[in-house]
Amino acid sequence: MTEITAKLDMVAGVPRDIPTIVAYVQNIFLHQHWSEAYGVELSPERKKEPFLRSFQEKLDFLAERGFTHVADQKPAAEKMVGICRDFSVAAVARCREAGIPARARCGFATYFEPGKYMDHWVLEYWNDDQQRWVMVDAQLDALQQSTLKISFDPLDVGPEHFLTGPRAWILCRQGKADANLFGIFHWWGYDYLGCNLILDVNSLLKTPMQPWDGWPGYKSLPAAQWTEADFEFLDQLAAIALAVDDDFVSFSNFVLSHEQVRVPSDLSQVFNLND
Repeated sequence: MTEITAKLDMVAGVPRDIPTIVAYVQNIFLHQHWSEAYGVELSPERKKEPFLRSFQEKLDFLAERGFTHVADQKPAAEKMVGICRDFSVAAVARCREAGIPARARCGFATYFEPGKYMDHWVLEYWNDDQQRWVMVDAQLDALQQSTLKISFDPLDVGPEHFLTGPRAWILCRQGKADANLFGIFHWWGYDYLGCNLILDVNSLLKTPMQPWDGWPGYKSLPAAQWTEADFEFLDQLAAIALAVDDDFVSFSNFVLSHEQVRVPSDLSQVFNLND
């Protein structure tokens, strides 16, 4: 999803600098659900732009719209429509191109609606100087920070502001958080907790999918149909995902050996859950 195989001139010279990489991401994307705040009304056709999953597909699309480099600054209406996942995946691609280890994380943010844990994605990059993974919200530009009254640094999002899918799942299962406060729009509870858990573990294996992507297994099986054994399996998945940096091999083997969780190798098997 983040490999760049063509249009390399469009990402040439990207520096090893997180603020610049984030600025470049904001140069090319207009968030679908924030578009009106930028004075842009989206047609049904434009709302399909996030369906292009890979960063390479997005680069190709941007080139067709007249972008020559990710540093190009254009009016909001000329940017590509995306969602939080797209900002994060693009930031990861840019980091990797610049030689910075990075990964996209799916989970829940506390800063969009008071008292709610809203579906969201962030960039996570390895800060070599500090020897730690740092979370970055590449979506939060000046307008959004002002509107949301963001009081923290979006370039260093703390664990109190963003919970990864595995961490959110475990907190709810332990009774330390209310599952019904996790979700977005009219989707809440364990259905969305399971969705973001599965999206996050696959993203850790470099396959960040979209929230509406479905495939056979838990991603498309309603929580109302889960048995206690299903919940216990997802407990195990969340626990091993939390320990990914301690034992990546075990994590990888576990996910890849369970077809009811992993993304199909043939993406033609992936369908839109909203259809």
